[in-house]
Amino acid sequence: MGLFLNVLIVQNAKEQDVRKSLQTMGERFPKWSLDLSQCSYQECGGGVKVFLNEHCCGYHNVPQAVSEDLSCPALLCYIYDGDFWGYYFYDRGERVDAFDPIPDYFGEVSEKEREELRGQSEVIARYFNVEPSRIERYLVPWDEELLDSGEFPKAYPDDKFGTGEDWQMADFLRTIGYPYGW
Repeated sequence: MGLFLNVLIVQNAKEQDVRKSLQTMGERFPKWSLDLSQCSYQECGGGVKVFLNEHCCGYHNVPQAVSEDLSCPALLCYIYDGDFWGYYFYDRGERVDAFDPIPDYFGEVSEKEREELRGQSEVIARYFNVEPSRIERYLVPWDEELLDSGEFPKAYPDDKFGTGEDWQMADFLRTIGYPYGW
């Protein structure tokens, strides 16, 4: 089994409010397998970064619920089974963006679904105060040719990981002001 990693970014919030919101959500939605005793919190970048427990699920439900509860933006970046990374982004409970580099990973998707999961650098840039040009090269689809090549070009010269690698998520987080780790 590969790596399953969930990093929740809650903007314009305090740690105690995020903890309380997650506790409420964990009680209301036990199927998410949210274990607060295994979550790690850090205030940074004008908000709170939370490493959710390993078996937590509900990729779009968690940020949507917290965003709605706290009336603020919430972004969940995830690594799925060590195969790819993506995100779901909500503001006041409404989805404003999503990214999945392999939208048909679980089966064929419609062109509409593919479009909804392409990621919008302008949206992320506006919320996280970065230039769209600093993140647009992260938000590209991964095709079979790229994945089979074994060569993963870096989106930007200062990146540690390349396009096609699940850990590219760490470069994305650093760029939007919420670096991976402590």
